[in-house]
Order: sequence, then C-alpha cells, then structure tokens
Amino acid sequence: MLGKSPKEAGPEEGYPLYLITQKDIAMTKSRTVPDYWLLSLLPENGILINPIDAKNFGIKYGDQVKVVSATNKEGVWDLKNGTIKPMIGKAQVTETIMSGVVTFTLGFGHWASGAVVKGDPRRATGVHANVVMWIDPYLKNTGMFGPVGGSASFYDTKVKLIKV
Repeated sequence: MLGKSPKEAGPEEGYPLYLITQKDIAMTKSRTVPDYWLLSLLPENGILINPIDAKNFGIKYGDQVKVVSATNKEGVWDLKNGTIKPMIGKAQVTETIMSGVVTFTLGFGHWASGAVVKGDPRRATGVHANVVMWIDPYLKNTGMFGPVGGSASFYDTKVKLIKV
C-alpha cells in the first residue's frame, strides 16, 4: 500500500504481519488440551515471531503481546456471556518462522472444556487468536472465504502485535 492515500488504503493498512496458525505434534485442536500428559510437555503456547520482526517492533522473548487486526482492533474475543478474553500471548522469538509472519499453535486459549466454566484453569492457558482473523465486511459475522472454492481465507489476515 506504499504511496496510497488513506482513502485508497485497504483495511490491512498499518498491520504489517501475516497471521497463520500451526499445529504442534504434542497439542492440536480442542481435543488434546484436557490430556494432562500432553499438557505437562507443552503447558502453554505463544505467538511465534521472527527475530528480525521482533527487533523491529521492540519485542523480546517472553514479552506479553496482544494480537490485533483491522477487523478486531481491540484484540479481544467477546464470548457473549459476560466474558471477554484478550488475545494476549507470550512472544516466542524464533528463526522457525519467516519474517513478516506470526503464528500460534492451535489447541490453547480455551474458554470451554473446563477453562472458564467450573473446571481446571490449566485448560485456558495460552492464546487462541482466530478471532482476529479477517471478517467479511458485508456479512460481519463470518471470516472471509474464496469466492471460487469457498474455503476459508485463513492466511490473508494482517495483524500487528502490541506489547502489554
């Protein structure tokens, strides 16, 4: 968007990093977080960021960062039950992610499975940042999808990380 006026700029203007998701061999999706053997190996996920980007944004390993996007500027997940879950995780500075991209391991940051309801709070550790993914500006309640194949447009969301 370099050189464009604010009127011409797209919704991702000011959000320099692409957000993707990943799975870890020890923890994936919601079905593995209740497994305490796996949880003891990997008790929490974080936001993976390349060292170049971390340096450019003044982020160090272990810093708490909030993930925000053009369609979720507050970086929160409103659960519509009086609970608001901020999209905050620990920065994990690593060469395993390319510059310009940030990612988080799926399976963490739950609000169900005994995380918020009466149960074990260990199931709520970490961050699940899907809620900052790009929302359809017309429908306003669903993510963007490809018009031809109809698949979710997971990897087109641009975000920024804010130290908290």
